[in-house]
Amino acid sequence: MSNITNVWEPTPKQSLMLSSIATYILFGGSRGGGKTDAAIRWFLYDIHHEKFRGLVIRRNAKDLTDFVDRANQVWSKYGAKKTGNPAKFTFPSGAVVYTGHLGNQDSYTSYQGHEYHKILIEELTHIPTQELFEKLMGSLRSTESDLTPQFLATTNPGGPGHEWVKEYWKITDIDQENGKKFEEQGISRLFVPANIEEN
Repeated sequence: MSNITNVWEPTPKQSLMLSSIATYILFGGSRGGGKTDAAIRWFLYDIHHEKFRGLVIRRNAKDLTDFVDRANQVWSKYGAKKTGNPAKFTFPSGAVVYTGHLGNQDSYTSYQGHEYHKILIEELTHIPTQELFEKLMGSLRSTESDLTPQFLATTNPGGPGHEWVKEYWKITDIDQENGKKFEEQGISRLFVPANIEEN
């Protein structure tokens, strides 16, 4: 969508994330690195498609408030209407972005059988286990030829899931500065380190 950056200028790291075609993207690092701002714009590329379905997840439902408020400020300019609790955003085309949580081991069942073309987890390292993450990823799929499934996670260092996330993206000390892209078992993964100095 050509006008996504007309009134918002992404940093080089945000541009790298937004332009990536990797299936799984981790945008992580220091606070204030512009991760949430970029994540909000990430959804805008597909809001013209009437069948597009997106999902935004936090570990706890109450932690969605800030994201929902910030997303509403941006998405309302594209005609999105916010309804419900947890919030649901419906765009003029019929595209929808839902919000939800993974507050317990069975929360993923709320999304089983659904088709989401884009899934965002805010603060991925708050998700305690890789198993819970992978159960949710069962809903990242597409039966639409012109909608390619893609996952994005934002995170700050620390949290109960810090070690599994670091291992899943194979992040070394060098990668924390330079980032990393690789493919494993047919799935491309990208790690983009956020840096407050660039925001």
